[in-house]
Amino acid sequence: MNDKKLMFAVIGCFAIALLFVLVIVWEIKKSIEYDKKVRRLSSKATETIVNDNRDFSIYELIVGSDEREMILVPEGVFTRGSDDGGFDEKPEQEIYLDAFYVDKYEVSVEAYNVFRKNASYVKPSFPFLQSDNSTLFLETPNFPVVGVSWHDATNYCEWAGRRLLTEAEWEKAARGTHGLKFPWSNKVLEKRANLAGKHDGFEFLAPIGSFPMGRSVYGVYDMSGNVAEWVQDIYDQFYYQTAQIMNPTGPEQGKNRVFRGGSWDSRSVDIRVAKRFAATEGRKDAVLGFRCGLSKADFKN
Repeated sequence: MNDKKLMFAVIGCFAIALLFVLVIVWEIKKSIEYDKKVRRLSSKATETIVNDNRDFSIYELIVGSDEREMILVPEGVFTRGSDDGGFDEKPEQEIYLDAFYVDKYEVSVEAYNVFRKNASYVKPSFPFLQSDNSTLFLETPNFPVVGVSWHDATNYCEWAGRRLLTEAEWEKAARGTHGLKFPWSNKVLEKRANLAGKHDGFEFLAPIGSFPMGRSVYGVYDMSGNVAEWVQDIYDQFYYQTAQIMNPTGPEQGKNRVFRGGSWDSRSVDIRVAKRFAATEGRKDAVLGFRCGLSKADFKN
């Protein structure tokens, strides 16, 4: 009788020990699987910084008379301004815009020279630049054109059958409908924009389209950094407080015009898509260029 009890006790202990071992093995397996999952997620998180796998094919492309691509920005509401920014960026509010097209790239030196040749137009120019890179800036074909006034930019766009973007259109094309601080996200990330310093690989200007990971949600290049961009609107620091919320086109009177986006000479805080700048219509310098826009209703196949 005692032998049977001992045998059952031994079998019971063995079973418990076996169960304990199986539990340990199971926990180890779960730990290994969890570790693999964490590694996969970490790998994907790293890839989102290094690579850009967004699909921009859903947005319509057209080619204008100047043989440059434009991207369709659909009609609808977006968040304009920033309550965390400068006084002239407030209030942050929702604005409605009709559909419009925006140049995929900033207007290049090459494209501007075609316009100059056909229109017998004057050369771009700007005051003294530190290190005197004026020849490099003004004659490199795939650089964005600089040294152009608001009038020069307007004349190019009209020659190409387009117009300058309104300030609201520019901001929507740059930040999309989710109120992003930068075209790519809410954080400053590497390999997204050409701004002050050499850490992005460029001391001054960069060829257009050099930062594909910095595209806006619509696939528009260089909305932050490289060169700032003239827009159509007159500047008024109080404008947002009284502006209409449907297709705003800016104040009717004022001395200065708006430009947006920051440049190769800007700090990260100044390449925010809500940041506003102003200058006289005749200003020309090495940080200021432009791109064109077109209302969808005005597009003719």
